[in-house]
Amino acid sequence: MGINTVGISILVDNKAQSGLKKEHGFSAWIEVSSHRILFDTGQGEALIHNSAALGCDLSLAEALILSHGHYDHTGAIVHVLKHNPVIKIYYHSHVVHTRYVIRDGTVPKDISMPQMAKSAILSLPANQSYCIAHSEKIHPNIGLSGPIPQSHLLENTSGPFYLDPEGTRPDTLEDDMALWIQSDRGLVIITGCCHSGLINTVNHVRRVSGQKKISAIIGGFHLAHASHLRLEATCQALQEWNVDTIIPCHCTGDEAVALMQNKLGGKVVQGYAGLVWEQ
Repeated sequence: MGINTVGISILVDNKAQSGLKKEHGFSAWIEVSSHRILFDTGQGEALIHNSAALGCDLSLAEALILSHGHYDHTGAIVHVLKHNPVIKIYYHSHVVHTRYVIRDGTVPKDISMPQMAKSAILSLPANQSYCIAHSEKIHPNIGLSGPIPQSHLLENTSGPFYLDPEGTRPDTLEDDMALWIQSDRGLVIITGCCHSGLINTVNHVRRVSGQKKISAIIGGFHLAHASHLRLEATCQALQEWNVDTIIPCHCTGDEAVALMQNKLGGKVVQGYAGLVWEQ
């Protein structure tokens, strides 16, 4: 049995409506019946400004979900804890790993969670720290994917992500996870960066939730550097799933969004900080 009321407000994104701050990052405020959940935090500054401007009181959130351990999703953890010292935080143990992005001809860039945020996570009391090792529900109609099997031939995390600055240890991003809500109109899936791939992520969520119908997918889809073949496969999957609403954000990429809109029409709405989606 699903639930009737779901509201998602995008707090942080690469794009923003007038009066809000834009930032390379992602964060969403989720209201499901009486539950208030913060999903990721962006880099920091945008969340601080935008949450206040949009009337999302961080002190009222019962949980913070960390989709993975990159700086552009975890930069405001200390700020959140300052305003809500009893909030429960859900994460995979790998979120505190040191990690780098190395693109051809560029100097390695540290993209880890900020050190102060790592210290805060590691010092949380047991009743606030929830380390997710597999899919599980945090409420009867709200679940976390846990690690997502990377089985699709066109989707994997190989590429510019490494655990060392020399680029000898690939980062498989096992901490990448999504949140799902079982609503009366189908699954609502929230992704941070979707490093495991959108097809892998949705197929896994459908499997672990036991639900097939998808009402909405909202978040970063990590398709900015994807091949055309992968983009076509992603659009085909979205068509086959018959998703009602698709809101690509953050790292999806303009080319991917344009192709989705061309293939799926009005179902695809470009995400931005300040967008509010309700059902």
